[in-house]
Amino acid sequence: MSIEEWQKSKNRFHSEKKETISEKTDVKAPKPVIDKSASKKPLKALPDNQGFSHDLIPLLLIANMPDGVPVQIVDHEFYLLAYQESYEQAAWVAYQLSKDELSGPYRRKDVFREDGVVITGSAHPDDYRLSGFDRGHLAPAADFSFSEQAMEKSFYMSNISPQLPGFNRGIWRKLEQQVRAWAREYEQVLVVTGPLFMTADPKHIGENEVLVPDYFFKVLFEIHPPSYKMLAFLLKNQKSNRPLLDYAISVDSLEQFSGIDFFFHLPDSIENELEKKVSYEDWLE
Repeated sequence: MSIEEWQKSKNRFHSEKKETISEKTDVKAPKPVIDKSASKKPLKALPDNQGFSHDLIPLLLIANMPDGVPVQIVDHEFYLLAYQESYEQAAWVAYQLSKDELSGPYRRKDVFREDGVVITGSAHPDDYRLSGFDRGHLAPAADFSFSEQAMEKSFYMSNISPQLPGFNRGIWRKLEQQVRAWAREYEQVLVVTGPLFMTADPKHIGENEVLVPDYFFKVLFEIHPPSYKMLAFLLKNQKSNRPLLDYAISVDSLEQFSGIDFFFHLPDSIENELEKKVSYEDWLE
């Protein structure tokens, strides 16, 4: 799929004021707008030290799932997500976080609701009731304070995953705050977040049998010129008092652990160089 085709689909989405569904392999879906069999090379290479074309950013937000893993990619205007029906939650959620969007007036109202765009039906807020798990945001509500509509959409259950209270209100919250601090410092950061399931018999909750993740990841890509950098975090779904530095890994290591290919539309020369580094120090300069 070309950048121009993706942009045309985005324009149709905004003019029709409805969500665009790009792919679902186990149910009948509308004509896809993303072809994962296409070449991983974009039509236009990224210019060295000149930043990113805004036309390319929607493609960079898409993560490539392992072969045979069915997902429905949903565009909620302010973020993208890949819903995995077998887990009753998103495999990943991705969005661009900008400095100018972090001082908005809108505050969370905790109105969790089903995502009507998910073809097979999303999880329900009641699935979490009396489960012992928080309704944990993948894309945090605080990142969408610039828009009332964006804030409301962050409470779709497709953007929610079961998190232990000590994790959600502790180390995970600390990481979310750190990401916002980096967005303020570096102006534009791409963020991809998701759950990982590593046990053979994972716990599930609620009538919809929402699976409880063993780990959560967060991938950061600083795209403000003239330099680029990436960093990933992998955290177990449990309370921790350890510093965030202990959970920093390279994007390449996370890809090997998860099987997910991030930023696969980048030219190999840029992708390989950035993804192999654990550049935590670069983010603290």
